[in-house]
Amino acid sequence: MTIGSLFTGIGGFDLGFEQAGLGPVLWQVEIDPVCRRVLKKHFPGCAVFEDISPCVTKTTDRIRG
Repeated sequence: MTIGSLFTGIGGFDLGFEQAGLGPVLWQVEIDPVCRRVLKKHFPGCAVFEDISPCVTKTTDRIRG
């Protein structure tokens, strides 16, 4: 399973999901620029977005927030 994260904050839940083996976090959405800087530092391989629009596509199976 792969994970996309909405309203991510600084990624506490995302880190827990990865440590629990639930899958890698592929993208995160966070509006706060300070939080986005933290996310880019702690999740270097993850795409970080300010707006949800690029993340919601016809290929998205489920979004839960």
